[in-house]
Amino acid sequence: MLLSEISIQQYGSIKGADSFWDSIIKEILIQEEFSPSDIKRFHYGANIVYSFGGSQYVIKLYPKHQNGQFTRELEVLTNLEGKIKLVETPRLVNFGSFQGWNFLIMTQLKGELLIDIWDQLTNEEKTNLSIDLGKTIKEFHEVPIVGLKNLQIDWKDFIQNQYKNMKTYHQELGVKESLLADLERYVEQKYINTDPAKKLLTGEYTPFNLLVNKRDGNWKLTGVIDFADCFLGDADYDLLGPILFMFNSNQSLIQHFLESYGLQNYQLTDTFQKKLMTYTILHRFSDVNYFTSQNYKANKARNFKELAKILFPIY
Repeated sequence: MLLSEISIQQYGSIKGADSFWDSIIKEILIQEEFSPSDIKRFHYGANIVYSFGGSQYVIKLYPKHQNGQFTRELEVLTNLEGKIKLVETPRLVNFGSFQGWNFLIMTQLKGELLIDIWDQLTNEEKTNLSIDLGKTIKEFHEVPIVGLKNLQIDWKDFIQNQYKNMKTYHQELGVKESLLADLERYVEQKYINTDPAKKLLTGEYTPFNLLVNKRDGNWKLTGVIDFADCFLGDADYDLLGPILFMFNSNQSLIQHFLESYGLQNYQLTDTFQKKLMTYTILHRFSDVNYFTSQNYKANKARNFKELAKILFPIY
């Protein structure tokens, strides 16, 4: 089967077929004049991703129905080079196409994915990493957006469409009735910034995309990967990932993170808390059921005001 013949439905059924993808990746590497002898697949994420070259390089393959991801990631990698100092980002080596699908070849960053070690860390280690992450996201948000043409979206149109479709979206995900009934009352448009100073957003600063290494015996945030879903918009939208996927209502970690990002105590108010909860509801990959399942108190929340206080204890 040629890649160009694979439909969205077929991709879902064969995504886990390592032997098929092994052969495809080897053919691409031969085409690009790399040795295909030491490939190793990564299984996190939505794309087909392999390490090769003695773990020096990564090749990432984009299904034709996800070509927008290829275009965005190529543009971000090209524009980030030399602009991020606190952590490493992959360096673009080459890009091309094979049987109608695009691919990127980039350097492989060394380290452990944070998802693999987070639960084993001490509170002190988690605190240090939360501070690292706040500073790192701030640096990404200071990257000039000139040249990021493929990341331009109509933020106002995007966020208002999320607002318009929020009830249907969360209903389809099976959010419990008490929260669904509260949805339209809780989400108020005055908490939605429709004309922000646009920043480079990943929307996904989660432990699946963060790399850490030991430095002088301590874990240090050293790398950020995966820029396929980047776009431009309100910086506060990017603060959700660490809080929801890592900090699990830990007030100390959340406050250290937000303060290192640059927010002052006077800014950590109930208004800001409601904005974070509102963006959680409107996020394009929002999964309220997952967030509540990770926390006993959150699972008992009767409405979004209660849930916001549990998920975002910022003051």
